[in-house]
Amino acid sequence: MKYDTLVERFGDQPLIESRALRLFYPDTRAMSVQLDRWVKAGRLVRLKRGAYLLPAHLRRAPAPPERLANLLVSPSYVSCERALYLHGLIPESVPLVTSVTPTRPRRLDTPVGRFAYRHVKPDWFFGYAQVQVGGGQALVALPAKALLDLVHLSRGELVPARIEALRLQNTELVDTKDLVELAGRSGTPRVRRAAARLAGWIEAERCAGEDL
Repeated sequence: MKYDTLVERFGDQPLIESRALRLFYPDTRAMSVQLDRWVKAGRLVRLKRGAYLLPAHLRRAPAPPERLANLLVSPSYVSCERALYLHGLIPESVPLVTSVTPTRPRRLDTPVGRFAYRHVKPDWFFGYAQVQVGGGQALVALPAKALLDLVHLSRGELVPARIEALRLQNTELVDTKDLVELAGRSGTPRVRRAAARLAGWIEAERCAGEDL
């Protein structure tokens, strides 16, 4: 396959996977050699083994980091601080895109960003939806589930000082009843206690705002 053909066929996809190229390259060794040449020439960006990205000026489809996170490891969804930022619940973005997956944990440092995948049991893999991000779409944790994932994947108790350190805003987006109910599915007393504290803190903040 010529490079122009590659761009024509795959320019409208956010990610190019080598398995999709095997139809055009019966000889996998020849395919690997060609892909390596294009990477060295700057005509392809290698994100991980078997996954590539066209240079930005040749892409016809948006490739936001959150969408790439979904595609690099599947199934997965973006959660924790990155999801909280996307929903407007914290004021500042974080460079690391953390995702939740029922597959093995891993970390990918790529030319277009850093991605971390945290393992959860299959029965905790829920509470996400397709959202608009960076001109594309990605699977992202819902606000309450992003908070619970953050607690579930951290250690220790969620004491008031840790809640304050999150710098939560726009808390009207969090349904405190859902927060507590979802925490019940964790089977973890620590997560249930954290959800109750978060719900209490959010309700207190709302009452304080109404008094102003």
